[in-house]
Amino acid sequence: MIKQLLVLAFVVGAWPARAGDFASVGTLSQDDFARLSRDLGAALSYKGVTPATPLGPLGFDVGLEATDTRIENSSILERAGAGSHSDLVIPKLHVYKGLFDGLDIGAFIGGAPQVSASVFGLDLRYAISDDGLATPAVAVRISGTKAAGLGDMSLGTASLDVMASKKFTVLTPYVGAGVVRVISHVGGADLADENFTKGRAFGGLNVNLIGANLAFEVEKMGSNTSLSAKVGLRF
Repeated sequence: MIKQLLVLAFVVGAWPARAGDFASVGTLSQDDFARLSRDLGAALSYKGVTPATPLGPLGFDVGLEATDTRIENSSILERAGAGSHSDLVIPKLHVYKGLFDGLDIGAFIGGAPQVSASVFGLDLRYAISDDGLATPAVAVRISGTKAAGLGDMSLGTASLDVMASKKFTVLTPYVGAGVVRVISHVGGADLADENFTKGRAFGGLNVNLIGANLAFEVEKMGSNTSLSAKVGLRF
């Protein structure tokens, strides 16, 4: 699955000419729009794919990343004019920079080629504690994303997470949980905005090798499951 994620993310290439543009989203019922918003919110919300351990003032974490999110309402996605897809694969360029006193800042830019959408996100993470001999690093993270290219539909997310990680030489497993606020709107249609909050839990593994950093993450948000993989450098 990890190999498939990376191949899909970085060999798909340019946005397909026949990809959807949500031209029919305004014809959906309110319930269908709510279901569509839940799927897209899960796919487009911030995925950190990094441990809680702070980078420090000289630290960087740079990587190419792919997230595959299972779509629970593919028929609604198709009726909205975005094609029939059981999964959305989102390739990203993700960058973290260590600051000071346990603060890290991160950002990504990416896209969902299957539906002609683009997405970017920002996050700020504060490490309450760093790795000790017998204690984990614990951090709080706030983040947000904004999608474009959804036709008359706009969608953004805001998240608050708590996470913990423990470094074992080159391996750093981590876990976390939090809440995601999804806000979606359709202009020029008789649909009310969808504003809702979903809980999520996630876990992953960072592998920091000489000359390469690998990270893998699994997230469950509502009924949607997302798998992420990243390859890059962390120092």
